[in-house]
Amino acid sequence: MPHTRPRVLLLSDDDAVTGTLRRLTRIGEKLHSQADVVMATLSSTEPPGPQGPPFPLQRIGSARRLNMDPETWAKDYLLPRLDRLIGGFEPDVLVVDGDFPAWLLDRLRRTHGVSWVDVVSAMDAQERSGAAPRTAELTIEVGELVDGRLTSRSSGTAAHSRVEVDPVLDAAVLDAAAGSAQNAEANLAGDATARPTVVVDLAGLSPDTAAAAEDLALEWFAAHQKQWTVALLDSAVARRVPAGAEKVAGGLTPELVARTVAALAVPGFRALHTWVPAGVPALWLTEGPAGEEPLRGAARRSRRRLRPEQQQALRTRAVRAADAGWGLREELEGPHDVDRLRARLTAALETMDARGAELAGPREPFSDGAEQAAQAVLERARRHLSDPA
Repeated sequence: MPHTRPRVLLLSDDDAVTGTLRRLTRIGEKLHSQADVVMATLSSTEPPGPQGPPFPLQRIGSARRLNMDPETWAKDYLLPRLDRLIGGFEPDVLVVDGDFPAWLLDRLRRTHGVSWVDVVSAMDAQERSGAAPRTAELTIEVGELVDGRLTSRSSGTAAHSRVEVDPVLDAAVLDAAAGSAQNAEANLAGDATARPTVVVDLAGLSPDTAAAAEDLALEWFAAHQKQWTVALLDSAVARRVPAGAEKVAGGLTPELVARTVAALAVPGFRALHTWVPAGVPALWLTEGPAGEEPLRGAARRSRRRLRPEQQQALRTRAVRAADAGWGLREELEGPHDVDRLRARLTAALETMDARGAELAGPREPFSDGAEQAAQAVLERARRHLSDPA
């Protein structure tokens, strides 16, 4: 059916390390006033915002959650659902943020005549440089704070173009800053439940390493910082939540960001672009190869295993963030030697505690690239609408 207003279909995977759902939701919110937007996601977590996004959201089960072979899932489960969704909505642009098979996206583009736009971070773009090229008409490369600010600029050919934009910051950070200082201070002074909080944000560690690190963090803060609350963010492994701790599901909220004074986090795109702009000092945790192996006698727990280049991207972010003064870094060798894990994590926490809850790095506001990315998508959609061929 002919339409005059641009239509955009957003597609995100379930990658909590990158935070594709939250990042793409921010871009969609900027598009919403000028285009009809629908989102499909493999993620089971809630998008940012108290009411969710201002556009329809359709959830599709991931291969991991459905316990399916990835190739069978893509061919027999994902493709038919996306075919129906695209056939009914008839978008001008399919905006993809996440790790989907290139053959599937190319088939959707050719079958439905939709323009394919890839969203990828600068670090992930480097990961893909050695892989088979993707045939998206437009790649939006989202900058990273560890690489410095970017000025939005374009390059490429008529068949494929590339736009670089500033980092897309987490909505919880922006909302906390907008509401911020005096409200946060009033809450901390007058609400006993709003105690200073340290967030344990370990998406990306293997389950056994994450479980051991969470237990040791709870133990350390209970002994050394009794006045702090420990918040386990979207933990898939927490076996217990003792007094003085809380388990937070559904992602970050502005209220949680406002009362956070420190974080233990894996330096994925989402975490780094949350805690650094929020001015929260972090202990950036990465994992050595031994962490991939389960404990002897333990059941194998489902997880999205990171590729070697993804692990290296986390290490690179950790090094650059620490060098910039945005916290400390530590590499864990997995839970097989608990005494060693305890010693390394304890030493890092003691160093972090001795520095106090002050961020040593730059404190000026950071630019946000959501509007830049949305404008690049809108331009592509309008071009497709005026000339579908």
